[in-house]
This record gives sequence, C-alpha cells and structure tokens, in this order.
Amino acid sequence: MEFVPMRAEHGTMMGELIGVHAEADITEDLLASVEDSGTAFTAMEDGEVFGIAGITEKWGGTGVAWAWLPKKWKRHARKITEEIIRNLDASKWPRIELAVRVDFPAGHSWAKMLGFTMETPFAQKYGPDGKDYSIYVRVS
Repeated sequence: MEFVPMRAEHGTMMGELIGVHAEADITEDLLASVEDSGTAFTAMEDGEVFGIAGITEKWGGTGVAWAWLPKKWKRHARKITEEIIRNLDASKWPRIELAVRVDFPAGHSWAKMLGFTMETPFAQKYGPDGKDYSIYVRVS
C-alpha cells in the first residue's frame, strides 16, 4: 500500500463505492477541484485505487475532511485510517469538520476513531444528496 498525491483520474478507478456514497455525484469538475487543493491523497496498491481522502478549505481556519472509499477498501482499512489520522494531525486548519449520514452507523464509529467529536447530531437535508447528516468536529 502506498499513499500518493490524488489525481482526478483516481476517482474513476475505484470501482463500486460503499453504500453511503451511492447517491453522491463524483463529477470530473469536483475531482479536478479536489486535485487542485493539494491536500488529497490516494491509497494505491499495484495500480489499484483503494480510496481517496483529503481536507478541503471551507473558509479561513476551517477545513472539511472527506473520503471516497470503494467497497474493497476494507482490505486496507487500518493502513488507510492511520494515513488519514496522520494527515489530520498535520493539517494547517485548527478546525476540521466531517459530515456523516445519520443512517450510517459505521461512519459514526469511524469519525470517533479519527478523533472527531459530534457537534451537531442532526443537520436536516445537509448533504448534496438531500439526506440528513451529523456534523463532527476536530479542533486542535
């Protein structure tokens, strides 16, 4: 497993995404903007993409953490989680937010494992998919 700077084409190489991403549109424009942010990485092994993750600036002093993970990511879940934590710890943003769908228990557990604390339990129709989310925060 290696972690490399994310490139837009990595987003099209992941295969079927975990269910929480099923309704999210990962567009070429979105991938290009994330690539341009310079804060995203790709988890790869032998040219196969096992996920992309990063932090995007929301506004000065606040970043938004995100990850797009294919179903096969669990094979390297520990290593990917450790790399995400390393990136969070090294972040330039003193406040990092993370949104997790209310109906995604594994995401809530993972957010806590990553060092986030729930700030808003129920943000109605918060996501681009129109679903309800919980907002987590990590403050350094």
